[in-house]
Amino acid sequence: MRVIVLGVALICAGCAQTQYRPIVDSGISRGNYEDDVMDCQSLASQRPAAGSAASGATVGAVLGALFGLAVGLDGDDVAEIAAWGAVSGGLNGAAYGSAVQQSIVARCMEGRGYYVIAN
Repeated sequence: MRVIVLGVALICAGCAQTQYRPIVDSGISRGNYEDDVMDCQSLASQRPAAGSAASGATVGAVLGALFGLAVGLDGDDVAEIAAWGAVSGGLNGAAYGSAVQQSIVARCMEGRGYYVIAN
């Protein structure tokens, strides 16, 4: 059980929002890039990646426990499989949440007239 708590804590610690800055074609801008990217980052922060990480960890723990029970494990063995499921699900959820935030920033910048080369 301690492994689950530690794994989820590590996952959530890794969910600190990075300030994604898309690469844009510099000849297209209509406004001030710094102001626009800050506004778009603020918009993306309304969809925190930590929520996806927590959901992924929960689903991973449940699926891990069910899998452990299905193959005939019991007690601590099921708890360990559930812990691995929580860590794996949390990492996948965090990656998904981060990708969603990057997509929001890129679409926001495109909506402001920038040509986003890479996101």
